[in-house]
Amino acid sequence: MTETKNVNGVSVIIPTINRAEVLLDTIKDILKQDFTDFEVIVVDQSDDINNEAVELLKKSSVPCRYFKAHFKGLPQARNFGLQKASNDIILYIDDDIRCSTDLVENHYKAHLNTGATLIAGGITEKNGEVLTSALPGSFNKWTATAIRNYSSKKEGWCCHAPGGNFSIKRKAFIDVGGVDENLSVGAALYEESELALRLEKAGYQAWFEPNAHLIHLAAPMGGCRVLKDWPKYMYGLGHNRGILVFRHLAPIYWPTSLARTLLLGISYSRLDKSINPFISVIKGVNAGRKVAKKPPLNTTLSAEEVLIH
Repeated sequence: MTETKNVNGVSVIIPTINRAEVLLDTIKDILKQDFTDFEVIVVDQSDDINNEAVELLKKSSVPCRYFKAHFKGLPQARNFGLQKASNDIILYIDDDIRCSTDLVENHYKAHLNTGATLIAGGITEKNGEVLTSALPGSFNKWTATAIRNYSSKKEGWCCHAPGGNFSIKRKAFIDVGGVDENLSVGAALYEESELALRLEKAGYQAWFEPNAHLIHLAAPMGGCRVLKDWPKYMYGLGHNRGILVFRHLAPIYWPTSLARTLLLGISYSRLDKSINPFISVIKGVNAGRKVAKKPPLNTTLSAEEVLIH
């Protein structure tokens, strides 16, 4: 379904963890937006309060809120930001991005012009990306693979959005239960893809808008990374793919999508020079299969708010 009525304002939510320095440039760019009807909410899961970020927010005329979270997990941070947002459109960006002054406005306009519930923004990866012939934001059900191609300039309807640059209408987001916090396992892989498939199942539509564009720096520190612990990484991958496959795909797609998952396990076992990643991905898929039968998890979360204004 599409929604054509006017929407009021944008809440820009920035989940962050252990990226104190790169976060400052992200905040600076967002506070320079030409669009005026928006607020900024920083959900910081780092061990310490980022005092420099707080000072930046204090100096701005834009309504800003900074929360020092009592939890860790990207899905949790997204849900917490949703709970604190006051506007009709929720825009999520990564904490390691650079953008021009029209990012928020282009997301807002895309909602008005298309009536879409979910807007996938364009992304240029600083480390480079190989474009394929597939449509941006498409989804291969045979392999349970979300295809990115978000640096494409070809706008149009899509299936999913990048976790580091997407906006969604608040009401629909609440209606489908927010982000499933079960997907916080490991590196929180596929959390945005599972959300998009859930929205699609509920009848909502997604649109790829290349003009709502940013540059992703892929900062090497912090974030959701599981560095070099390949068994742990593969357990999370298997767990989250298991949820996605068994919750959203018809049984005809299970054999090929699971085969793809096992091939990933083999690849990482070669990298680890042990069978442990392969065993971990099997265990993860089995755990995810059980979770897939349950409704999305959206818990009550708490954080300390540092007063800005």
